[in-house]
Amino acid sequence: MREYTLPSGAVLKIQPAPFRDARALYQAILEEARALKIDAETEIDVNLMKDLMCTAFSSKKIEAALDVCFKRALYNDGRISDDTWEPEAARGDYMPACIEVAKENILPFTKSLYSQFESVLPKIKGSLK
Repeated sequence: MREYTLPSGAVLKIQPAPFRDARALYQAILEEARALKIDAETEIDVNLMKDLMCTAFSSKKIEAALDVCFKRALYNDGRISDDTWEPEAARGDYMPACIEVAKENILPFTKSLYSQFESVLPKIKGSLK
C-alpha cells in the first residue's frame, strides 16, 4: 500500500485495484483521450495540459472507473465515498487524490510500452513530417 500526503495534510493510502477494475480505468482514460488532437507539431504547453485535465475531470466514464478504484484506498484511514469530499478542506484534496489513484492503477500497464515501441517511434515521427 502506497501513501501520499495530500495538500491538506491528509494521508491517502492506495492499494492497486484488481486487474479488471484497473483495466476499466485505463480503458476509460484511453477512450476519452482519443478525442484530444495531439500530433508531432502539438506544443506541450498550458493549453495541452488544460485540455488533458478538462477531459479527465469532466468524463463520467473516468469518474465511474475511479470511484471503483477508490474503494481500495483510504483517506486518513477511512473508506472513501462522496462524503469524504464534503468538508471544504477535503475538496482541495479531491483532484490530487484522483491523479494519484489513477497513476497507481495505470502505470503498471504502461511500464513496458516504451520498450515495445521504441523502434517504431522514430518511424512514426518521420511519417508525420
